Amino acid sequence: MANAEFFADIFPADFWDRIDRTKLIEDRHSFFGDAEVFEWLIRTTRPEVIVELGSWKGHSANYMADVCRQQGLNTKIICVDTFNGSAEHWHDPGMRAEMHLTNGRPTILERFMGNTVARGNTDHVFPLPLDGKTAAALFRMYELRADLIFIDAGHEYEMVRDDIRAYWPLLSERGVMFGDDYQMWMTAVAAHDVAKELNVPVMVAMRKWIYMTPALQQAMLPPGSQIRTQFDGWEIQHHFGDPEHTAKVVADYRGRVPM
Repeated sequence: MANAEFFADIFPADFWDRIDRTKLIEDRHSFFGDAEVFEWLIRTTRPEVIVELGSWKGHSANYMADVCRQQGLNTKIICVDTFNGSAEHWHDPGMRAEMHLTNGRPTILERFMGNTVARGNTDHVFPLPLDGKTAAALFRMYELRADLIFIDAGHEYEMVRDDIRAYWPLLSERGVMFGDDYQMWMTAVAAHDVAKELNVPVMVAMRKWIYMTPALQQAMLPPGSQIRTQFDGWEIQHHFGDPEHTAKVVADYRGRVPM
Protein backbone atom coordinates (compact mmCIF):
# COMPACT_ATOMS: atom_id res chain seq x y z
CA MET A 1 0.00 0.00 0.00
CA ALA A 2 2.87 2.38 0.80
CA ASN A 3 4.37 1.83 -2.64
CA ALA A 4 1.00 2.34 -4.32
CA GLU A 5 0.52 5.64 -2.49
CA PHE A 6 3.96 6.83 -3.55
CA PHE A 7 3.33 6.17 -7.23
CA ALA A 8 -0.18 7.64 -7.10
CA ASP A 9 1.20 10.88 -5.67
CA ILE A 10 4.54 11.25 -7.42
CA PHE A 11 4.05 9.35 -10.68
CA PRO A 12 0.32 9.29 -11.47
CA ALA A 13 -0.99 7.41 -14.49
CA ASP A 14 -0.72 10.46 -16.73
CA PHE A 15 2.87 11.34 -15.70
CA TRP A 16 4.40 10.66 -19.10
CA ASP A 17 1.38 12.02 -20.98
CA ARG A 18 1.99 15.45 -19.45
CA ILE A 19 5.62 15.59 -20.65
CA ASP A 20 6.34 17.96 -23.56
CA ARG A 21 7.97 15.45 -25.88
CA THR A 22 9.06 18.11 -28.35
CA LYS A 23 11.83 18.99 -25.86
CA LEU A 24 13.13 15.42 -25.52
CA ILE A 25 16.34 14.17 -27.12
CA GLU A 26 17.43 10.63 -27.89
CA ASP A 27 21.10 10.25 -26.96
CA ARG A 28 22.99 6.98 -27.32
CA HIS A 29 26.07 8.05 -25.34
CA SER A 30 26.34 5.66 -22.41
CA PHE A 31 28.51 4.38 -19.57
CA PHE A 32 26.36 1.24 -19.33
CA GLY A 33 28.03 -2.15 -19.05
CA ASP A 34 27.85 -5.61 -17.46
CA ALA A 35 24.41 -6.29 -18.91
CA GLU A 36 24.61 -9.95 -17.87
CA VAL A 37 24.69 -8.98 -14.18
CA PHE A 38 21.54 -6.88 -14.47
CA GLU A 39 19.75 -9.66 -16.32
CA TRP A 40 20.78 -12.32 -13.80
CA LEU A 41 19.67 -10.24 -10.83
CA ILE A 42 16.29 -9.48 -12.38
CA ARG A 43 15.68 -13.10 -13.33
CA THR A 44 16.71 -14.18 -9.82
CA THR A 45 14.81 -11.59 -7.76
CA ARG A 46 11.84 -10.83 -10.09
CA PRO A 47 11.45 -7.34 -8.58
CA GLU A 48 8.26 -5.31 -8.46
CA VAL A 49 10.06 -2.05 -7.63
CA ILE A 50 13.64 -1.08 -8.51
CA VAL A 51 15.39 2.04 -7.23
CA GLU A 52 18.39 3.23 -9.22
CA LEU A 53 20.58 5.86 -7.54
CA GLY A 54 22.50 7.61 -10.30
CA SER A 55 20.95 7.27 -13.75
CA TRP A 56 22.78 9.62 -16.15
CA LYS A 57 20.97 9.26 -19.51
CA GLY A 58 18.92 6.24 -18.55
CA HIS A 59 20.57 3.40 -20.43
CA SER A 60 20.91 1.06 -17.43
CA ALA A 61 17.34 1.77 -16.33
CA ASN A 62 16.02 1.15 -19.81
CA TYR A 63 17.98 -2.08 -20.11
CA MET A 64 16.48 -3.26 -16.82
CA ALA A 65 13.03 -2.30 -18.12
CA ASP A 66 13.65 -4.29 -21.30
CA VAL A 67 14.61 -7.36 -19.26
CA CYS A 68 11.63 -6.98 -16.94
CA ARG A 69 9.27 -6.80 -19.89
CA GLN A 70 10.88 -9.89 -21.45
CA GLN A 71 10.40 -11.71 -18.14
CA GLY A 72 6.72 -10.74 -18.02
CA LEU A 73 7.24 -8.42 -15.04
CA ASN A 74 5.34 -5.19 -14.52
CA THR A 75 8.28 -3.65 -12.69
CA LYS A 76 8.48 0.05 -11.87
CA ILE A 77 11.97 1.60 -11.87
CA ILE A 78 12.51 4.84 -9.93
CA CYS A 79 15.59 6.70 -11.17
CA VAL A 80 17.07 9.06 -8.59
CA ASP A 81 19.38 11.66 -10.07
CA THR A 82 19.71 15.44 -10.07
CA PHE A 83 20.40 15.12 -13.81
CA ASN A 84 22.84 18.01 -13.35
CA GLY A 85 26.04 15.99 -13.41
CA SER A 86 28.63 15.56 -10.68
CA ALA A 87 31.80 17.48 -9.89
CA GLU A 88 33.78 15.16 -12.18
CA HIS A 89 31.39 15.84 -15.06
CA TRP A 90 31.82 19.58 -14.66
CA HIS A 91 35.59 19.35 -14.19
CA ASP A 92 36.54 17.06 -17.08
CA PRO A 93 36.22 18.77 -20.50
CA GLY A 94 35.11 15.61 -22.27
CA MET A 95 32.49 14.74 -19.69
CA ARG A 96 31.36 18.37 -19.53
CA ALA A 97 30.67 18.24 -23.25
CA GLU A 98 28.43 15.20 -22.73
CA MET A 99 26.15 17.27 -20.49
CA HIS A 100 25.21 19.40 -23.53
CA LEU A 101 24.80 22.62 -21.55
CA THR A 102 21.95 24.87 -22.68
CA ASN A 103 21.36 28.21 -20.97
CA GLY A 104 24.01 27.17 -18.46
CA ARG A 105 22.12 24.00 -17.49
CA PRO A 106 22.77 20.36 -18.42
CA THR A 107 20.15 18.75 -20.64
CA ILE A 108 20.62 15.30 -19.13
CA LEU A 109 17.00 14.93 -18.01
CA GLU A 110 15.74 15.67 -21.53
CA ARG A 111 18.04 12.96 -22.83
CA PHE A 112 17.03 10.50 -20.11
CA MET A 113 13.38 11.02 -20.99
CA GLY A 114 14.07 10.95 -24.73
CA ASN A 115 15.85 7.62 -24.43
CA THR A 116 13.03 6.20 -22.32
CA VAL A 117 10.37 7.26 -24.84
CA ALA A 118 12.45 5.88 -27.73
CA ARG A 119 12.77 2.51 -25.97
CA GLY A 120 9.04 2.34 -25.25
CA ASN A 121 9.57 2.08 -21.50
CA THR A 122 7.32 4.85 -20.18
CA ASP A 123 5.24 2.25 -18.31
CA HIS A 124 8.31 1.14 -16.36
CA VAL A 125 10.84 3.98 -15.95
CA PHE A 126 10.26 7.10 -13.85
CA PRO A 127 12.80 9.91 -13.22
CA LEU A 128 12.98 11.47 -9.75
CA PRO A 129 15.15 14.61 -10.10
CA LEU A 130 16.43 14.79 -6.52
CA ASP A 131 19.76 14.22 -4.83
CA GLY A 132 20.14 10.85 -3.14
CA LYS A 133 19.75 12.10 0.42
CA THR A 134 16.54 14.02 -0.32
CA ALA A 135 15.09 11.10 -2.29
CA ALA A 136 15.84 8.69 0.56
CA ALA A 137 14.01 11.00 2.97
CA LEU A 138 11.03 11.08 0.60
CA PHE A 139 11.01 7.29 0.34
CA ARG A 140 11.06 7.01 4.13
CA MET A 141 8.07 9.36 4.39
CA TYR A 142 6.09 7.02 2.14
CA GLU A 143 7.62 3.89 3.72
CA LEU A 144 8.47 2.79 0.19
CA ARG A 145 10.26 -0.54 -0.20
CA ALA A 146 12.29 -1.69 -3.20
CA ASP A 147 13.15 -5.24 -4.23
CA LEU A 148 16.31 -4.24 -6.09
CA ILE A 149 18.45 -1.17 -5.37
CA PHE A 150 21.29 -0.17 -7.69
CA ILE A 151 23.89 2.27 -6.29
CA ASP A 152 25.74 4.21 -8.99
CA ALA A 153 26.01 7.84 -7.91
CA GLY A 154 29.16 9.36 -6.35
CA HIS A 155 32.43 7.44 -6.29
CA GLU A 156 34.17 9.02 -3.30
CA TYR A 157 34.41 6.77 -0.23
CA GLU A 158 32.08 8.85 1.94
CA MET A 159 29.53 9.21 -0.86
CA VAL A 160 29.31 5.47 -1.54
CA ARG A 161 29.25 4.63 2.18
CA ASP A 162 26.49 7.13 2.91
CA ASP A 163 24.41 6.08 -0.09
CA ILE A 164 24.51 2.43 0.96
CA ARG A 165 23.62 3.29 4.54
CA ALA A 166 20.74 5.54 3.47
CA TYR A 167 19.20 3.08 1.01
CA TRP A 168 19.76 -0.23 2.80
CA PRO A 169 16.71 0.27 5.10
CA LEU A 170 14.54 0.72 1.97
CA LEU A 171 15.03 -2.89 0.85
CA SER A 172 12.04 -5.18 1.02
CA GLU A 173 12.33 -8.50 2.85
CA ARG A 174 13.26 -10.15 -0.45
CA GLY A 175 15.38 -7.20 -1.55
CA VAL A 176 18.92 -7.13 -2.94
CA MET A 177 21.34 -4.21 -3.21
CA PHE A 178 24.14 -3.96 -5.75
CA GLY A 179 26.39 -1.25 -7.13
CA ASP A 180 28.73 -0.24 -9.92
CA ASP A 181 32.43 0.55 -10.26
CA TYR A 182 33.96 -2.09 -8.00
CA GLN A 183 37.17 -1.47 -9.98
CA MET A 184 37.43 1.92 -8.28
CA TRP A 185 39.36 1.48 -5.04
CA MET A 186 37.29 3.90 -2.92
CA THR A 187 34.01 2.41 -4.13
CA ALA A 188 35.12 -1.15 -3.34
CA VAL A 189 36.46 -0.29 0.11
CA ALA A 190 33.26 1.55 1.01
CA ALA A 191 31.12 -1.38 -0.18
CA HIS A 192 33.12 -3.83 1.94
CA ASP A 193 33.22 -1.59 5.02
CA VAL A 194 29.44 -1.20 5.08
CA ALA A 195 29.00 -4.91 4.34
CA LYS A 196 30.88 -5.62 7.58
CA GLU A 197 28.51 -3.29 9.45
CA LEU A 198 25.51 -5.10 7.96
CA ASN A 199 27.06 -8.57 8.31
CA VAL A 200 26.47 -9.51 4.68
CA PRO A 201 28.94 -11.18 2.28
CA VAL A 202 29.93 -9.40 -0.91
CA MET A 203 29.70 -11.05 -4.33
CA VAL A 204 31.69 -9.50 -7.18
CA ALA A 205 30.53 -9.96 -10.76
CA MET A 206 32.42 -8.08 -13.46
CA ARG A 207 32.48 -4.46 -12.25
CA LYS A 208 29.48 -4.86 -9.95
CA TRP A 209 29.42 -5.52 -6.20
CA ILE A 210 26.38 -7.39 -4.90
CA TYR A 211 25.31 -7.80 -1.29
CA MET A 212 24.49 -11.45 -0.69
CA THR A 213 21.35 -10.83 1.32
CA PRO A 214 19.54 -13.83 2.85
CA ALA A 215 16.87 -13.43 0.17
CA LEU A 216 19.43 -13.68 -2.63
CA GLN A 217 21.16 -16.64 -1.03
CA GLN A 218 17.83 -18.45 -0.72
CA ALA A 219 16.96 -17.68 -4.34
CA MET A 220 20.22 -18.92 -5.83
CA LEU A 221 21.45 -21.70 -3.55
CA PRO A 222 20.18 -25.22 -2.81
CA PRO A 223 18.07 -25.68 0.36
CA GLY A 224 20.16 -25.87 3.52
CA SER A 225 23.14 -24.08 1.96
CA GLN A 226 25.31 -21.76 4.04
CA ILE A 227 27.94 -19.22 3.02
CA ARG A 228 30.77 -19.10 5.54
CA THR A 229 34.07 -17.32 5.95
CA GLN A 230 35.37 -19.84 8.53
CA PHE A 231 34.46 -23.11 10.24
CA ASP A 232 32.42 -22.44 13.37
CA GLY A 233 30.78 -25.77 14.03
CA TRP A 234 28.23 -27.84 12.20
CA GLU A 235 24.49 -28.24 12.61
CA ILE A 236 22.47 -31.01 11.02
CA GLN A 237 19.25 -29.60 9.62
CA HIS A 238 15.96 -31.36 10.29
CA HIS A 239 16.20 -33.49 7.18
CA PHE A 240 14.86 -36.53 9.03
CA GLY A 241 11.51 -34.87 9.70
CA ASP A 242 11.90 -35.72 13.41
CA PRO A 243 13.43 -32.95 15.58
CA GLU A 244 14.08 -35.34 18.49
CA HIS A 245 15.96 -37.79 16.27
CA THR A 246 17.93 -34.92 14.75
CA ALA A 247 18.88 -33.65 18.24
CA LYS A 248 20.17 -37.11 19.19
CA VAL A 249 22.26 -37.29 16.00
CA VAL A 250 23.74 -33.85 16.71
CA ALA A 251 24.52 -34.76 20.34
CA ASP A 252 26.22 -37.99 19.26
CA TYR A 253 28.24 -36.15 16.63
CA ARG A 254 29.43 -33.53 19.11
CA GLY A 255 30.37 -36.26 21.56
CA ARG A 256 32.68 -37.88 19.02
CA VAL A 257 34.16 -34.86 17.24
CA PRO A 258 35.97 -32.01 19.08
CA MET A 259 34.38 -28.64 18.40
